[in-house]
Amino acid sequence: MDESLAEMQDQDQRLLLTLRHLRSVLEELRAESVHWEDARSSGGTSPIRARAGSEGRGRQPFPSRGLAHLLPGVDSRRSSLP
Repeated sequence: MDESLAEMQDQDQRLLLTLRHLRSVLEELRAESVHWEDARSSGGTSPIRARAGSEGRGRQPFPSRGLAHLLPGVDSRRSSLP
């Protein structure tokens, strides 16, 4: 019983660290989004470029780069569970 409690506490700590990391990544993405919105609304881009930028936003590699290193940790956590 104590061993499973210790495992749950350990997992809670890891999840808390992951949550903190995700929040920081979210803040970075928000800042990046504000930057792009400011650049787009400044009128310096043509409508075609603005549209291409908005369409490409969902395919940017930045978010996946920020989260990619979390996936191996999630997989190893799952495999460590009984």
